[in-house]
Amino acid sequence: MKIIKGFMAIILFVLVLVIASTLFTEDNSNVISSDTIDLSDEIVFPHDEVIDVNIVIDEEDYQYLLANATDEEYVLCDITYNGYTLSSVAIRAKGNSSLRDVFNSGDDRFSFKVDLNYFIDGQDLFGIKKLNLNNLFADPTMMAEYIGYEMFDALDAVSSRTVFTALYINGEYYGLYLSVEDVNDDFLENNFGGSDGYLYKPEMGAGSNLGYISADGSDYTGLFPENETTYTNDSVLELITAIENNESLDDVFDVDQYLKYLAISTYTVHMDSYQGSMFHNYYLYDNDGVFEWIPWDLNMIFNGFPGVSMTDDQAVTFLIDEPVSSTLSNFPLVEAILANDEYLEIYHGYIQELIDGYCENDTFSSRVQEIYDMIDEYVQADTNSFYTYTAFELALFSDTSSGLISFVEARNENVSSQLSGEIESTNGGLGGVLGTTSGTQPETPPGTRPGRIQPGVQPNMNQDEAVNVVATEKDYTVMIVEIIIGIIGIVGATIFIANKRF
Repeated sequence: MKIIKGFMAIILFVLVLVIASTLFTEDNSNVISSDTIDLSDEIVFPHDEVIDVNIVIDEEDYQYLLANATDEEYVLCDITYNGYTLSSVAIRAKGNSSLRDVFNSGDDRFSFKVDLNYFIDGQDLFGIKKLNLNNLFADPTMMAEYIGYEMFDALDAVSSRTVFTALYINGEYYGLYLSVEDVNDDFLENNFGGSDGYLYKPEMGAGSNLGYISADGSDYTGLFPENETTYTNDSVLELITAIENNESLDDVFDVDQYLKYLAISTYTVHMDSYQGSMFHNYYLYDNDGVFEWIPWDLNMIFNGFPGVSMTDDQAVTFLIDEPVSSTLSNFPLVEAILANDEYLEIYHGYIQELIDGYCENDTFSSRVQEIYDMIDEYVQADTNSFYTYTAFELALFSDTSSGLISFVEARNENVSSQLSGEIESTNGGLGGVLGTTSGTQPETPPGTRPGRIQPGVQPNMNQDEAVNVVATEKDYTVMIVEIIIGIIGIVGATIFIANKRF
């Protein structure tokens, strides 16, 4: 009898191994689950490379999307993202003024929002449900936004992850894009450990400058949470009241995170922001009563915003202690922050950290060269670009202040002199823009495709054979079966060992 039991145990044990092997090497290769493994850094945002992204869309739906881009209406498509294929996902054009400018110019190089979860509930790619494919609008360097988010990483600030993408539509190379992590509930969970609070994305409306209007939260029509349909503005009103009364902000605001943002935004002369004329391109997250400042939309850093008239030479001298586009009192948060000596000292420290670290002349020049080497062949092949290849190279390597490397070198020298007190860093409350002559504009208006140049050396743009993967939530049935099989295996092995011993 012991021999029979032992033989049965062996058979059972072998069966367990075979079934387990099948589950883990076959079935699980078709399951992407943020509950079991997080490969989003490696697959979705592998920062230092260019990944292939192919949108497969019915031609009629595609033409509808293009013709109605400003409606930002989702249509159905499939996507192969860095080798992983997901079916029945949603895509639409995205953007604000950039979307309108591209549409009105008759161009079709839109930025795209891809929602993996829109048609199939629970579908994601290693925990990522939405993708932003940005078209590098108004950026002849092709890397300003990419560099901007790297600067936030350099100061250990919360910000989105990015990766360059070679975008294809129906198998045809469409151009070099930048995939930027969406700020949504998943982002909030990953960075703050929760997503229950209100998430605001102000856009020029009443209160978007965080200036006090009244004690009635409903008067702040420019402040409404994106992630809730019913809400009160009680918490954000506390923040605005503290700003108005020049109180310490630490109890209601993550000041340190904001000081990192302010240092980067000021250093790069980022006027398409709260510090410019539109009071937008930032998120505020109510993290249990303490607001977090989250950066967004960095493609116009390094004086790329045409709404503020500054030449690049003027931008080099942009004042660090009045880093706003007009009278300082129009920007209550910046005014309150810089009126606090402790905050001011920390802010100056972060600017110095940029000068000594990421933006140090040799370090920055080397990094620009590395990024250039990474994307150059894709830019050359991008006949759909807003800029010529010549404009791209000049925007990086010109020895005038219009060249990115030269601009940073000049900015380092000027800002260092402001920090040391050698030159003035304030302007009597009038703001940091010196002079009113027209700023340096792109080689041709944004939204046009100058020259439609013939590409030079063509990269190998053939798609690798895609790995078809069904992105689903964790299959709990499979998990239960795995547990049961594991228990059976242990019992079987125990019986087998017991028979051998006794």
